[in-house]
Amino acid sequence: MADVFISYSRNDRDFVRKLHDHLQGAKRDVWVDWEDIPPSAEWLREIEQAIEAADTFIFVLTPDSLSSKTCIHEVDYASKYSKRIVPVVARDATAGAPEVVARLNWLFFRPADDFGANFDALLKTIDTDLAWVKAHSRLLVRAREWETRNKDVSYLLVGTDLEEAERLLSETREREPPPTTLQVAYVAASRQRSTALRKNQLRGFYIVSIVYSVMQTAISYFVVFDEISETGLMWLSPIWVLGLVFGVFGLIFGGTSMKRSLIATGIAASLLYLFFISLWQHL
Repeated sequence: MADVFISYSRNDRDFVRKLHDHLQGAKRDVWVDWEDIPPSAEWLREIEQAIEAADTFIFVLTPDSLSSKTCIHEVDYASKYSKRIVPVVARDATAGAPEVVARLNWLFFRPADDFGANFDALLKTIDTDLAWVKAHSRLLVRAREWETRNKDVSYLLVGTDLEEAERLLSETREREPPPTTLQVAYVAASRQRSTALRKNQLRGFYIVSIVYSVMQTAISYFVVFDEISETGLMWLSPIWVLGLVFGVFGLIFGGTSMKRSLIATGIAASLLYLFFISLWQHL
Protein backbone atom coordinates (compact mmCIF):
# COMPACT_ATOMS: atom_id res chain seq x y z
CA MET A 1 0.00 0.00 0.00
CA ALA A 2 1.58 3.26 -1.19
CA ASP A 3 1.18 6.71 0.30
CA VAL A 4 0.78 8.25 -3.14
CA PHE A 5 -0.27 7.14 -6.64
CA ILE A 6 0.76 9.48 -9.47
CA SER A 7 -1.32 9.58 -12.64
CA TYR A 8 0.40 11.33 -15.55
CA SER A 9 1.00 11.46 -19.27
CA ARG A 10 4.25 9.95 -20.56
CA ASN A 11 5.03 13.37 -22.10
CA ASP A 12 5.41 14.74 -18.55
CA ARG A 13 7.83 12.05 -17.38
CA ASP A 14 10.61 14.55 -16.52
CA PHE A 15 8.37 16.55 -14.19
CA VAL A 16 6.97 13.39 -12.63
CA ARG A 17 10.51 12.10 -12.02
CA LYS A 18 11.32 15.29 -10.12
CA LEU A 19 8.09 15.11 -8.12
CA HIS A 20 8.66 11.42 -7.40
CA ASP A 21 12.20 12.03 -6.14
CA HIS A 22 11.08 14.85 -3.84
CA LEU A 23 8.26 12.72 -2.41
CA GLN A 24 10.65 9.85 -1.75
CA GLY A 25 13.07 12.30 -0.17
CA ALA A 26 10.21 13.29 2.16
CA LYS A 27 9.81 9.61 3.15
CA ARG A 28 6.64 9.05 1.15
CA ASP A 29 6.07 5.73 -0.60
CA VAL A 30 5.14 6.50 -4.22
CA TRP A 31 3.55 4.27 -6.87
CA VAL A 32 4.37 5.35 -10.43
CA ASP A 33 4.01 3.33 -13.62
CA TRP A 34 7.28 4.14 -15.38
CA GLU A 35 6.79 1.51 -18.05
CA ASP A 36 5.21 2.53 -21.34
CA ILE A 37 3.19 -0.70 -21.60
CA PRO A 38 0.35 -1.13 -24.11
CA PRO A 39 -2.96 -1.37 -22.23
CA SER A 40 -4.18 -4.86 -21.40
CA ALA A 41 -6.58 -6.39 -18.91
CA GLU A 42 -3.74 -7.45 -16.60
CA TRP A 43 -2.01 -4.08 -16.79
CA LEU A 44 -5.24 -2.18 -16.20
CA ARG A 45 -6.13 -4.31 -13.17
CA GLU A 46 -2.68 -3.73 -11.71
CA ILE A 47 -3.17 0.03 -12.10
CA GLU A 48 -6.61 -0.14 -10.48
CA GLN A 49 -5.35 -2.18 -7.53
CA ALA A 50 -2.57 0.35 -6.99
CA ILE A 51 -5.14 3.16 -6.95
CA GLU A 52 -7.29 1.25 -4.45
CA ALA A 53 -4.37 0.73 -2.12
CA ALA A 54 -2.90 4.25 -2.31
CA ASP A 55 -3.83 6.85 0.29
CA THR A 56 -3.63 9.85 -2.07
CA PHE A 57 -4.15 10.05 -5.84
CA ILE A 58 -2.09 12.80 -7.51
CA PHE A 59 -3.26 13.78 -10.98
CA VAL A 60 -0.57 15.61 -12.94
CA LEU A 61 -2.67 18.02 -14.91
CA THR A 62 -1.41 18.99 -18.37
CA PRO A 63 -2.95 19.19 -21.86
CA ASP A 64 -1.55 15.71 -22.56
CA SER A 65 -3.00 14.07 -19.44
CA LEU A 66 -6.41 15.62 -20.12
CA SER A 67 -6.39 14.09 -23.61
CA SER A 68 -5.22 10.68 -22.36
CA LYS A 69 -7.94 8.04 -22.07
CA THR A 70 -5.79 6.14 -19.58
CA CYS A 71 -5.34 9.16 -17.31
CA ILE A 72 -9.05 9.98 -17.41
CA HIS A 73 -9.88 6.36 -16.59
CA GLU A 74 -7.52 6.52 -13.61
CA VAL A 75 -9.16 9.71 -12.34
CA ASP A 76 -12.63 8.24 -12.76
CA TYR A 77 -11.58 5.07 -10.96
CA ALA A 78 -10.09 7.05 -8.08
CA SER A 79 -13.29 9.08 -7.83
CA LYS A 80 -15.45 5.93 -7.92
CA TYR A 81 -13.75 4.65 -4.78
CA SER A 82 -13.60 8.02 -3.00
CA LYS A 83 -9.83 8.36 -3.06
CA ARG A 84 -8.29 11.65 -2.00
CA ILE A 85 -7.52 13.34 -5.34
CA VAL A 86 -4.92 16.13 -5.55
CA PRO A 87 -4.62 17.90 -8.93
CA VAL A 88 -1.06 19.09 -9.61
CA VAL A 89 -0.67 21.46 -12.56
CA ALA A 90 2.62 20.89 -14.39
CA ARG A 91 1.60 22.80 -17.51
CA ASP A 92 -1.38 25.10 -18.02
CA ALA A 93 -4.49 23.20 -18.99
CA THR A 94 -7.67 24.96 -18.04
CA ALA A 95 -10.09 23.33 -20.46
CA GLY A 96 -11.46 19.81 -20.46
CA ALA A 97 -10.70 18.84 -16.88
CA PRO A 98 -13.06 16.17 -15.49
CA GLU A 99 -15.64 17.55 -13.10
CA VAL A 100 -14.14 15.68 -10.15
CA VAL A 101 -10.84 17.46 -10.83
CA ALA A 102 -12.27 20.85 -11.81
CA ARG A 103 -14.05 21.33 -8.47
CA LEU A 104 -10.91 20.70 -6.38
CA ASN A 105 -8.15 23.07 -5.31
CA TRP A 106 -5.21 22.81 -7.69
CA LEU A 107 -1.54 23.02 -6.75
CA PHE A 108 0.64 24.75 -9.35
CA PHE A 109 4.04 23.34 -10.28
CA ARG A 110 4.56 25.14 -13.56
CA PRO A 111 8.14 26.22 -14.41
CA ALA A 112 7.45 29.77 -13.19
CA ASP A 113 5.90 28.64 -9.88
CA ASP A 114 7.69 28.19 -6.55
CA PHE A 115 8.25 24.43 -6.48
CA GLY A 116 9.41 24.36 -2.85
CA ALA A 117 6.44 26.25 -1.44
CA ASN A 118 3.92 24.26 -3.43
CA PHE A 119 5.63 21.00 -2.54
CA ASP A 120 5.24 21.87 1.16
CA ALA A 121 1.54 22.51 0.49
CA LEU A 122 1.32 19.14 -1.26
CA LEU A 123 2.86 17.34 1.72
CA LYS A 124 0.43 19.11 4.04
CA THR A 125 -2.48 17.96 1.88
CA ILE A 126 -1.19 14.38 1.81
CA ASP A 127 -0.80 14.32 5.59
CA THR A 128 -4.18 15.87 6.45
CA ASP A 129 -6.26 13.42 8.53
CA LEU A 130 -3.75 10.74 7.59
CA ALA A 131 -5.02 8.11 10.03
CA TRP A 132 -8.48 8.15 8.44
CA VAL A 133 -7.10 8.16 4.88
CA LYS A 134 -4.95 5.10 5.60
CA ALA A 135 -7.87 3.33 7.28
CA HIS A 136 -10.03 4.20 4.27
CA SER A 137 -7.47 2.58 1.95
CA ARG A 138 -7.14 -0.57 4.05
CA LEU A 139 -10.88 -0.98 4.27
CA LEU A 140 -11.29 -0.42 0.53
CA VAL A 141 -8.68 -3.06 -0.31
CA ARG A 142 -10.43 -5.64 1.86
CA ALA A 143 -13.87 -4.68 0.55
CA ARG A 144 -12.66 -5.03 -3.04
CA GLU A 145 -11.18 -8.47 -2.28
CA TRP A 146 -14.58 -9.51 -0.94
CA GLU A 147 -16.38 -8.06 -3.97
CA THR A 148 -14.06 -9.56 -6.60
CA ARG A 149 -14.31 -13.00 -4.98
CA ASN A 150 -18.08 -13.13 -5.36
CA LYS A 151 -18.63 -11.86 -1.81
CA ASP A 152 -17.08 -14.91 -0.21
CA VAL A 153 -17.93 -14.75 3.51
CA SER A 154 -14.40 -15.82 4.44
CA TYR A 155 -13.21 -12.34 3.40
CA LEU A 156 -15.56 -10.52 5.80
CA LEU A 157 -14.34 -8.68 8.88
CA VAL A 158 -14.55 -10.28 12.31
CA GLY A 159 -13.76 -9.39 15.91
CA THR A 160 -11.73 -6.26 16.57
CA ASP A 161 -11.30 -5.57 12.82
CA LEU A 162 -15.07 -5.31 12.46
CA GLU A 163 -15.47 -3.18 15.58
CA GLU A 164 -12.73 -0.81 14.38
CA ALA A 165 -14.31 -0.50 10.93
CA GLU A 166 -17.71 0.27 12.44
CA ARG A 167 -16.16 2.88 14.71
CA LEU A 168 -14.39 4.55 11.81
CA LEU A 169 -17.53 4.67 9.66
CA SER A 170 -19.49 6.20 12.54
CA GLU A 171 -16.97 9.05 12.72
CA THR A 172 -16.82 10.00 9.04
CA ARG A 173 -19.59 12.57 8.69
CA GLU A 174 -17.18 15.49 8.30
CA ARG A 175 -14.21 13.59 6.90
CA GLU A 176 -12.74 13.44 3.43
CA PRO A 177 -12.68 11.23 1.52
CA PRO A 178 -16.11 9.86 2.46
CA PRO A 179 -16.67 6.11 2.72
CA THR A 180 -17.86 4.40 -0.43
CA THR A 181 -21.10 2.49 -0.83
CA LEU A 182 -19.00 -0.67 -1.17
CA GLN A 183 -17.21 -0.05 2.13
CA VAL A 184 -20.49 0.54 3.95
CA ALA A 185 -22.01 -2.61 2.41
CA TYR A 186 -18.90 -4.61 3.30
CA VAL A 187 -19.00 -3.60 6.96
CA ALA A 188 -22.77 -4.22 7.10
CA ALA A 189 -22.32 -7.70 5.60
CA SER A 190 -19.55 -8.40 8.09
CA ARG A 191 -21.79 -7.42 10.99
CA GLN A 192 -24.66 -9.50 9.63
CA ARG A 193 -22.37 -12.51 9.29
CA SER A 194 -20.92 -11.99 12.76
CA THR A 195 -24.42 -11.75 14.24
CA ALA A 196 -25.53 -14.93 12.47
CA LEU A 197 -22.46 -16.81 13.70
CA ARG A 198 -23.05 -15.58 17.23
CA LYS A 199 -26.69 -16.73 17.09
CA ASN A 200 -25.69 -20.15 15.79
CA GLN A 201 -23.03 -20.58 18.46
CA LEU A 202 -25.42 -19.65 21.24
CA ARG A 203 -28.21 -21.78 19.77
CA GLY A 204 -25.91 -24.79 19.87
CA PHE A 205 -24.94 -23.99 23.44
CA TYR A 206 -28.58 -23.75 24.50
CA ILE A 207 -29.48 -27.02 22.76
CA VAL A 208 -26.60 -28.80 24.49
CA SER A 209 -27.79 -27.42 27.83
CA ILE A 210 -31.33 -28.72 27.22
CA VAL A 211 -30.18 -32.14 26.00
CA TYR A 212 -27.80 -32.55 28.92
CA SER A 213 -30.46 -31.59 31.47
CA VAL A 214 -33.09 -33.90 29.96
CA MET A 215 -30.66 -36.82 29.72
CA GLN A 216 -29.46 -36.41 33.28
CA THR A 217 -33.01 -36.17 34.57
CA ALA A 218 -34.09 -39.25 32.59
CA ILE A 219 -31.12 -41.29 33.77
CA SER A 220 -31.59 -40.29 37.39
CA TYR A 221 -35.35 -40.91 37.56
CA PHE A 222 -35.70 -43.86 35.21
CA VAL A 223 -32.37 -45.72 35.26
CA VAL A 224 -30.61 -45.25 38.60
CA PHE A 225 -33.45 -43.88 40.69
CA ASP A 226 -33.12 -46.58 43.35
CA GLU A 227 -29.39 -45.93 43.72
CA ILE A 228 -29.70 -42.21 44.47
CA SER A 229 -30.81 -40.98 47.86
CA GLU A 230 -33.60 -38.48 48.31
CA THR A 231 -31.09 -35.93 49.49
CA GLY A 232 -28.99 -36.53 46.38
CA LEU A 233 -31.97 -35.98 44.11
CA MET A 234 -32.82 -32.83 46.02
CA TRP A 235 -29.37 -31.44 45.32
CA LEU A 236 -29.19 -32.57 41.68
CA SER A 237 -32.68 -31.64 40.53
CA PRO A 238 -32.19 -27.84 40.72
CA ILE A 239 -29.09 -28.12 38.53
CA TRP A 240 -31.00 -29.97 35.81
CA VAL A 241 -33.98 -27.66 36.07
CA LEU A 242 -31.78 -24.59 35.80
CA GLY A 243 -29.98 -26.06 32.79
CA LEU A 244 -33.34 -26.67 31.14
CA VAL A 245 -34.58 -23.16 31.95
CA PHE A 246 -31.33 -21.66 30.64
CA GLY A 247 -31.57 -23.57 27.35
CA VAL A 248 -35.28 -22.96 26.74
CA PHE A 249 -35.17 -19.25 27.49
CA GLY A 250 -32.00 -18.93 25.44
CA LEU A 251 -33.65 -20.47 22.37
CA ILE A 252 -36.73 -18.28 22.77
CA PHE A 253 -35.21 -14.96 23.86
CA GLY A 254 -31.42 -15.35 23.75
CA GLY A 255 -30.70 -13.99 20.27
CA THR A 256 -27.08 -12.86 20.23
CA SER A 257 -26.76 -12.41 24.00
CA MET A 258 -26.99 -14.69 27.02
CA LYS A 259 -28.25 -11.87 29.20
CA ARG A 260 -31.97 -12.68 29.11
CA SER A 261 -31.37 -16.38 29.53
CA LEU A 262 -29.11 -15.76 32.52
CA ILE A 263 -31.70 -13.44 34.07
CA ALA A 264 -34.40 -16.08 33.64
CA THR A 265 -32.11 -18.71 35.15
CA GLY A 266 -31.40 -16.43 38.10
CA ILE A 267 -35.13 -15.93 38.72
CA ALA A 268 -35.71 -19.69 38.41
CA ALA A 269 -32.88 -20.34 40.89
CA SER A 270 -34.46 -17.96 43.40
CA LEU A 271 -37.86 -19.63 43.03
CA LEU A 272 -36.32 -23.08 43.41
CA TYR A 273 -34.51 -21.98 46.55
CA LEU A 274 -37.76 -20.70 48.06
CA PHE A 275 -39.47 -23.94 47.03
CA PHE A 276 -36.92 -26.17 48.69
CA ILE A 277 -36.70 -24.25 51.95
CA SER A 278 -40.46 -23.84 52.35
CA LEU A 279 -42.33 -26.65 50.57
CA TRP A 280 -40.01 -29.58 49.96
CA GLN A 281 -40.16 -30.85 53.53
CA HIS A 282 -43.97 -30.97 53.39
CA LEU A 283 -44.09 -33.08 50.19
